Amino acid sequence: MQALDDLHERCLQFGWKSVAQELDAILEQASAKSITYAEFLSTILHHEEDSKKEASWNRRMKKARFPFVKTLPEFDFAVQPSVSENRIQDLISRSFYRDGHNVILLGPPGVGKTHLAIAIALEVIDQGQTALFIRADDFIEAAKKAAEDNQIKKFLRQYARPTVLIMDEIGYAPFDSTSAQILFQIVSKRYEESSLIITSNKSYSEWGEMLGSPVLATAILDRLLHHSSVFNIRGDSYRL
Repeated sequence: MQALDDLHERCLQFGWKSVAQELDAILEQASAKSITYAEFLSTILHHEEDSKKEASWNRRMKKARFPFVKTLPEFDFAVQPSVSENRIQDLISRSFYRDGHNVILLGPPGVGKTHLAIAIALEVIDQGQTALFIRADDFIEAAKKAAEDNQIKKFLRQYARPTVLIMDEIGYAPFDSTSAQILFQIVSKRYEESSLIITSNKSYSEWGEMLGSPVLATAILDRLLHHSSVFNIRGDSYRL
């Protein structure tokens, strides 16, 4: 019994929390199957590795702040034939984010833009990367508060850090000059370094009015579209 307690403590010292929790079951299974020392060691290492991978995935999912979870298999490409499933799968398979490649999803409300944005980001998380989701109206309010609190540098670091930044529903709320300038800085910091996934109901010609500055809109779009895949999603609202 002392040996078991000692082994349990050693596992905790090494940071093998999952093995420590399941130690009795692992030892019992090893005894029942009469496995070799090498097989026993392999079992312990794989158990801890799987546990750490799951914990890391859970942390990345929590940090992503998805409003809900939607996967690619759940997206009905038959209902939205204007979206090429092959193009989406190609982006994911070649890890588009490694080249700072952006994904732009355009279309009217209800056609599945947010679903696709989250599903693509979820695939990125499954590849061991990080993501962060924010709706454009929440971004506008958060940017204005950061400016008021003199925390713009901290705010920029937060939105420049994740591998993929999803900005959802650009176009439903107008940007003021402060939030538009901060958006430009974030796009500039991420340019050719990390990826943006943008969903919008506005055509590019409307971005000048939306951002309150045609010059700023041109500068942002120039950086967004330089390395990007654009999907113009047509059709009726999926929800309706």
